[in-house]
Amino acid sequence: MSKLSNIINGWVNYVFPKKEVETLAKVRAKICAKCTEAKEGNYEILKDGELKEIQGMMCGLCKCPLSTKLRSEQEKCPIDKW
Repeated sequence: MSKLSNIINGWVNYVFPKKEVETLAKVRAKICAKCTEAKEGNYEILKDGELKEIQGMMCGLCKCPLSTKLRSEQEKCPIDKW
């Protein structure tokens, strides 16, 4: 998948949640919540009832909002944590 496809996939899965994707995102969120690269972002509009530990946060390396990045099935962590 291309980077653009990964971004679109993450947003689609954020807007239209699927159980298996939410399970994957929860595992990833626990990792990202402890990562020093997870930063407060300007993503307050992204309310995340399922992944409160990363709500409003972004990856400090790629600048992606974590609420959508973690839901992109083919996306990879830039430092290979997941």
